[in-house]
Amino acid sequence: MRITTNDRTVATDGGIASCSCSSSVQTTKTHRERVETAAGGAWSFFKDTFPYLLLGMTLGALIHGAVPASWIQQVAGNPLAVPLAALAGAPLYVSMVGMLGIAAPLVDQGVPIGTVIAFVVGGAGVSIPNLILLNKLFERKLLVVYAATVVTIGTILGYGLNVLFV
Repeated sequence: MRITTNDRTVATDGGIASCSCSSSVQTTKTHRERVETAAGGAWSFFKDTFPYLLLGMTLGALIHGAVPASWIQQVAGNPLAVPLAALAGAPLYVSMVGMLGIAAPLVDQGVPIGTVIAFVVGGAGVSIPNLILLNKLFERKLLVVYAATVVTIGTILGYGLNVLFV
């Protein structure tokens, strides 16, 4: 099967696609150019994510040094701590490295591992940038189902781990 759009033919059945483009010369990139393009993309990604990594490490340091362990343990002892942790992680945009910088001090302060995992799953799966990106791909109803599913899975996983390890 072939689909033609904008003077281009695309093979959708694994066959060879022909191009009816106006230029007959196709340029191919050298290995060096591909490596330079990849390095540029990696550097751009690093520059974009570094502030969030720094934010995650700063929050982790504040949690570890400034927030009293008794207060964190009191909040973590609440039966609704796991779903609240999954929801609290959702609006944060911190990379997984940054999340680990926040999660480690929480565990050190006595927060049960399941509650921390629910926080990490919520933060990784339903962060604002993820939702913005997915909003371009999905309808709103599907986006709401996705967010609810991630928070629910984080909550179930959190309660399960708390039962196993407490």
